[in-house]
Formats: sequence, C-alpha cells, structure tokens
Amino acid sequence: MAFGGLRTTFKNSATSIGTSIAATGSQLVANGDLIFVLGGEQLALTITGVTDNLGNSYTSTDNSVNDAGTSTGRAFWARASTSGILTTVTIACNGGTNNGVIVVAIIEGPITNAIDKNPANITSDIASPFVCQTTGTLSQANEIVIGWLVGTGSTVNTATSPNLLADQQATATILHATIGYQAVTVTTAVTPTFAAASNPTDQLMGVATFRRDETPLGAGRQLGMQWLP
Repeated sequence: MAFGGLRTTFKNSATSIGTSIAATGSQLVANGDLIFVLGGEQLALTITGVTDNLGNSYTSTDNSVNDAGTSTGRAFWARASTSGILTTVTIACNGGTNNGVIVVAIIEGPITNAIDKNPANITSDIASPFVCQTTGTLSQANEIVIGWLVGTGSTVNTATSPNLLADQQATATILHATIGYQAVTVTTAVTPTFAAASNPTDQLMGVATFRRDETPLGAGRQLGMQWLP
C-alpha cells in the first residue's frame, strides 16, 4: 500500500441515534494516517464531536451549511497521533430519536496536521451524477481528496473514476452516507463525482483535501511504524 491507499472502513447505523453511535472494527494505524469520519442524521443535527479508543483528536470540516432539510451531517478528521490498533470510533450526539449513520475511512498517510482545501458544503445537487464542489488548485502535488454525501433514501451510490468508493451506510430507507477518496500527484483542481440509480429528495455534499507530510526523513518523520533518525 502507498500514500492515499484505503486501509479499511468502519460503519454503523441506528434508528434512534441517542447520545452516541459507534463504528467498530480492528485496524492497525500508523502515526500520520488519515482517519475521516462522516456522521449523518435525520432532520435536526445533534452531532457534536468524535472520539476513538486511541485518543486521537478530531476536527470538524464545518465551513458552511450542514442541513439539507431532511438529511443533515458533519464530517470530522484526525491525523493519527500514535500507532496502534484502532477498534472503535464514536460520534457524540445530544440525544434523540432520529435515524443516524456513521462511516469511517482509514487512509494511509502520512498527512500534515492541517486541512488544505475545504470548500463550502452544498445542498444544490440531487440529480445523478452528483458533482461535488471543486477543490480549486491544490497546495501541493501529493494530496488525498475526500468527497462525501449525506442524503435521503438508501439507494447504493457509486464513485465515478478517478474518485474511489471508500464505503457507504444507510439506515432503513431514511438516510444514506457515502465517502469517496483519491490520491493525486498533481496540483490540478479535483471535482469528486458520484452516481446512483435513483435520486435523493435532498442531499448534503462536502469536499476536503489533505497534504502528504513531506518533511525530510532526516528530520525525524515516522516511516511506517518506526521512527527514523
């Protein structure tokens, strides 16, 4: 595997989101890996944050609207701060009986500890193909580009190449969340695109990019699971 490769995904759904919803699995992560978390909720958005069993610190990509009407959502990301076995990623909520979903994509880094491009979320596209916001010119050649959707219904989404499908999760026929990803080696703007056999009645769409950590190895950057001098 190389930079930008998908290690694995975790996911879960609940017909009553309550005060939390957790996605579980078992994946060895390396210092610097990207852990991207998408939470979707029916109607009112109550998602407040993300935690995991390794103690990583998550930051929301919030930059604009998080409410498309029936479907609402928030995305979070973390740069893995330690190597270890990731088993549980949990979204905290304010409680309620809304349907909810969580999708987690664990992608090989190392990334820097700052988001690069994060255009405003949109709710304007409910007709397949679903065209996310453009990233604009990227800050460097080697980046991971994430595109995501939270929409009504449960129809399976597909990712349009070069966008790759990480995973997706539905709760009944109420709500559906999808993460796509790709690693790029040029600074050209990217527009992640998805498709589906049927359209949602409303949908939230977001994009975020993360730069490869290109700190020289001699400066002490971790390679794989070991620190180099």
